[in-house]
Amino acid sequence: FSGGMYPGTRGQFRRFVTATADKTDKDKDKRLLAWGWDPDKKQFSNDEKYSWQNTGFKQTDEHPVVNVTWNDAVAFCKWLSKKEGKTYRLPTEAEWEYSCRAGTTTRYPSGDDPKTLGKVAELADLADAAVRAKTPDWKYMIRHTDNYVFTSPVGKSKPNAFGLYDMHGNAFQWCSDWYGDKYYAASPANDPTGPDSGTQRVIRGCPFILARKSSTPA
Repeated sequence: FSGGMYPGTRGQFRRFVTATADKTDKDKDKRLLAWGWDPDKKQFSNDEKYSWQNTGFKQTDEHPVVNVTWNDAVAFCKWLSKKEGKTYRLPTEAEWEYSCRAGTTTRYPSGDDPKTLGKVAELADLADAAVRAKTPDWKYMIRHTDNYVFTSPVGKSKPNAFGLYDMHGNAFQWCSDWYGDKYYAASPANDPTGPDSGTQRVIRGCPFILARKSSTPA
C-alpha cells in the first residue's frame, strides 16, 4: 500500500466532476446536508446550501476538498484509476493509522504533548486576532500560529516521517472500512479491513478546528 502525499484538493475533485458524467451525491439530492461557515452566527451549520463548492469560507483549488460523501470519494478513486492506468482506492483504517503514525510510538505522531500537533497540522489559530474575532466562543483549541483561519492549501504543514502531509487537521479523511466500535477487540492482527457490514464508514484525521464531528459528507 502506498498513500498519496497530500489530501485530495478542490482542483482535483473539480477535474473529476468536469470529466465524468456521474453526478455527486449532492447533485443527485439537493437536500443533502453539508457543513459550512455561517458568518452571521459565527459558527458552523449543517445546511442544504453548503457543498464542496460552497463552504461559507474562501477556498482555492489548492485547498483540500471537503463536503464530499464516501460514495463521491470512491467514485473519484475509480475515475483516477482509469485515467492514470493505476489502482487508486481509499485506505483501510489500519493503513491510515500506520501511515499517520509513520513508525512513531508517542501519543501523537508529533509527540506526547497535543500542542506538538501544531507543527504537523492545520489547526484553528487562537493566537490570531482574526480567528478570535470570527470565533469568539470556540474552545478546546491548540494555540499555534499560521496564516489561515480555516483550511489551508495542502502541504503547508510539515510532513510526517513517511513524507505525508496533513494527516492531522485541515480535513477529515475517508477510509474504506465500515465502522464497528468493537471490531478491533477480535480483529485479525495483520491487515484488518473492518466489519463486513455497517451503517457508517470510518473517518480519520480531524478537521482544522479539532472539536467538531462529521456528518455524512466530510
